[in-house]
Amino acid sequence: MKNILNKTLMLFALVILFTSCESTDLELQVNPLSLSPESANPDFLLNGMLLGTATQHVTLSFLTSSTVRQVNQFGTYTNNIQGFTDTSMNGAWVSNYQLMSNLNLLKEYSVDRNLPHHIGVAQILNAFQMLNLVDYIGTATYSQAVQPDLYPRPGLDSGESIYAEMVILLEEGITNLHQTAAYTHADSFYNGDLTKWEKLANSLLIRLYVQSRKAANFDAVVASQKINSIVTSGMYISNEDEDFQIQFGTQDTNPDNRHPFFTANYLGAPSLYMSNYFMDKLLFDKSVEDPRLKHYIYRQTNVAPTGGFVNDCLSGNSGGSPCYVGNGYWGRIHADETGIPNDNLLRATYGAYPAGGAFDNNDAVSVLNVSNMGGAGIHPMITSTLMHFLLAEAVLTIPGVTGNAATYLDNAMQASFTKVSNFTGVTMNNVAAYKTEVLGDYNGSVNVESKLEIIITESHLAMFGNGVEPYNAYRRTGYPTFNDSFQNAGSFPRSMFMPKSELDSNDNPDMVQKLLTDQVFWDTNSAGFID
Repeated sequence: MKNILNKTLMLFALVILFTSCESTDLELQVNPLSLSPESANPDFLLNGMLLGTATQHVTLSFLTSSTVRQVNQFGTYTNNIQGFTDTSMNGAWVSNYQLMSNLNLLKEYSVDRNLPHHIGVAQILNAFQMLNLVDYIGTATYSQAVQPDLYPRPGLDSGESIYAEMVILLEEGITNLHQTAAYTHADSFYNGDLTKWEKLANSLLIRLYVQSRKAANFDAVVASQKINSIVTSGMYISNEDEDFQIQFGTQDTNPDNRHPFFTANYLGAPSLYMSNYFMDKLLFDKSVEDPRLKHYIYRQTNVAPTGGFVNDCLSGNSGGSPCYVGNGYWGRIHADETGIPNDNLLRATYGAYPAGGAFDNNDAVSVLNVSNMGGAGIHPMITSTLMHFLLAEAVLTIPGVTGNAATYLDNAMQASFTKVSNFTGVTMNNVAAYKTEVLGDYNGSVNVESKLEIIITESHLAMFGNGVEPYNAYRRTGYPTFNDSFQNAGSFPRSMFMPKSELDSNDNPDMVQKLLTDQVFWDTNSAGFID
């Protein structure tokens, strides 16, 4: 397992390098990353698909983490470090179609080798990547993809039709996992555990139904029946040891497999500001400090800044000017693009979770001198914490879904606290008091919207390190409510641009550029629904 993981992380670095280049297209008939049936090791091929899926998710997570205030956004939505440009989605797009090409190769390879388990896992990964493209762009190529002889200029499918096809694909993947295979597969995430792969597939189905619950043609009867069936079976991610995530290491060369948040902020002075909104919520939103605060965020100093950054950033009063949260939490307010002072070794940064950095034990020393986890962090994708929050939302908003939303909310918070504490090895304080306060507010809420706001706000805090789910949830629900911009950051990006790499290489009439304000099919909220 360790050897497979090290190889995967080595490939992870290579794929990040590869996907940063603006090359490839859907007309490519010989994929340079693909192997022929004669030379391919199916496990290697499958781990390449896992690598591509992980890379895609990391890319998307970083792209939108600043829009949802996990880290600071320096400047407006179209002029910030992450940068929503026509090349932003190149890598995520390419990754999906490389996977589809290799899935076709696996199917050819399976004719003689009988590889239904490999194919099933690959289908689940394909569905995950394809859903991500639809969620971020609103459309993609599916029905005509990777068939150059039939469709040399493949067109686009609607997001709604792709969602319907992904239900079929996920169910086919599960069916393949139950077939008898002549060759046992190994993988770098679940180490060949087919039960966990089936739980991931079912978790993606639940996520799909919750995500699309506001779509025009959403069928609540079908969705509720499917969700209830999955929950009754217990075949979804409900425990920490089933979480679908990337595990990084502490190796610094050949390859460097440390968490990228660690390498960007602990090898020298931190390169990013943390979000004042996010730190303010953790510090002041409840009557007790969020139990995860010192696991998430590391302070290099306990001293307050001077000059123009001394205004309080307490909850509800964090907008309109540069500000300082307090207690040594040096961050930056959303969309502030004023000059940067020489504060790299003073600003707060990523802590132990999920970056593999330092737990904040009130050391108040720079990252260069503090004991840390050496970069052995994680990148969470589909976790038990997320699933409990999604089920709470499903019970509350989809007619026919059974269960108790408050119980799911309680389970979600506890799953988050347990996961973070287990990861850092440091016991948490205030857990009981925190949960009691949140559940008291939830049970005292008089309508569905106020209850939903609590669920999504708590999910937002728990998803630290995963910028994908909060971005989706914000467009879907409008929560949490942000009121923290330093300046008008522009219209919130309801979707991303079509990738320039595809527009440049495919002259199908479908391939025209879209707007950041275009809404994906499940985002049926009003144009001004969110900031």
